[in-house]
Amino acid sequence: MELCVLIPAKNEEGSLNETILNIYKKLNNSISFNILVINDHSDDQTESILCNLSKTIANFSYINNRFDSGVGNAIKFGLESWKGDILVICMADGSDSPNDILESYYKLIDGNYDCVFGSRFIRGSSVKKYPILKLLLNRIFNNIVKVISKNKFNDYTNIFKMYSRKAIVEIYPIESTGFSIGLEMSLKAFSSKMKIGYIPISWKQRTSGRSKLNLIKNIRLYVSTLVRYVKYES
Repeated sequence: MELCVLIPAKNEEGSLNETILNIYKKLNNSISFNILVINDHSDDQTESILCNLSKTIANFSYINNRFDSGVGNAIKFGLESWKGDILVICMADGSDSPNDILESYYKLIDGNYDCVFGSRFIRGSSVKKYPILKLLLNRIFNNIVKVISKNKFNDYTNIFKMYSRKAIVEIYPIESTGFSIGLEMSLKAFSSKMKIGYIPISWKQRTSGRSKLNLIKNIRLYVSTLVRYVKYES
C-alpha cells in the first residue's frame, strides 16, 4: 500500500531540504511512498528549494496552498490532492522522526488499523528541548481533552499522525485553519469509532527557522475546537 507523506511548509528554507532528504532516505527501498509538500505562502527560498527537490526525487512533488495561510489550511488543501492509500502528516522543521513514519506504517498495516497516532508522552517516547511553558500548557490541555473525550490517548495536539484513506474520508469535513487541526482530526477519528493504534515517537525542537505556533492564538483555537466537539457529542 502506498504511503503519502504530507508536509505543510511556510518559510522553511533552513530545514526543508534536510527534512525531505532524511525522510526519503529512510523510506526509499522499504515501502511504496510519495512525498507531497504544501507550500503555505512562503516568501523566502522555500519554493525554490521545493522546485529543485522535485527535479531530483522522482516521487516528490509540491503544490502551492490556494487557501488562506495557516498550517490547518495548508493541510486541508493537501488533503484534496494527495495520492496513495495511507497518509501521514508531519512537519517541515525536522521535529518529527522518519523512523516513526516507517514504524507507524508497519503498525497500521500489520494491525489492520484505521489510524496510528504518535504520542510524545508515553513509555518509549523521546522529547528534546521542548520549551517549558509550552510543555506545561500542552500537558494541562491534553489531560483536559483526555478526560472530556474519555479516551486514553494523551497527545491530541500533535499533528504527527497516520490515517488510512477510509479514515480521511470519514473525518471530513475539517474546519480548523491552524494547529488545532491535529486535535480536530484526532477527536473525529475517536468519535467515528475507528480502530486506532498508538506508538511512542521522538520529537525534537527545530534547529533552524522560527516556530509558526503563536501560543495565545492557538490556545484559543484549541479551546474552540474542543468546544465544538463537546457540542457535537452532547
